Amino acid sequence: MSEHTKKYNTKQELFIALQAMGKFQAIHNLIRKDYQELLKVTENNKSTEFVFNALYRASLRSLFSLIEADIYGFNMLDKYENYDDKKDDFIKKFKSTFIQIGKTWNKAEIQKKYFDSKLQMLTELKKMRDELVHPKEIEHIHKATETNFEKLKTVFNDYDAFMNEIMNDFFISAPSSLF
Repeated sequence: MSEHTKKYNTKQELFIALQAMGKFQAIHNLIRKDYQELLKVTENNKSTEFVFNALYRASLRSLFSLIEADIYGFNMLDKYENYDDKKDDFIKKFKSTFIQIGKTWNKAEIQKKYFDSKLQMLTELKKMRDELVHPKEIEHIHKATETNFEKLKTVFNDYDAFMNEIMNDFFISAPSSLF
């Protein structure tokens, strides 16, 4: 058995975990493909200001749909203590989820490396996304710039690489006595 395995002790726990894992992977893969396509379309429309702005803003909002789906999916596999999808803010859920996953699946080093070097840019984009979704000022409806779009792509690519590292050698199991 790999050191990156969570063992479930009952058939019911294992069944629930297998369902959660399947659902998590299906949702992640679908949103990820959509998001990659959205980035391509945005890239291809940078020369038309109105279209570039609209697609950039859609990309900014959509990045967090992917991440929030991942957070929820991981918590269906292995909830952090006092997990509350409705009450906890995004950053608390993000940090707590990946700390829990790092601990359970022996991926804490990967989690720490990402948090130390990449989390700040993600947090900055989250603030921009929140302004865009709940604008109080005209400036909150962020305009696309080459710099901001490159930052968005970098944050996605960093997150995507992080997820690939987390999910590599990621297993669930049950004692053979259950079968």
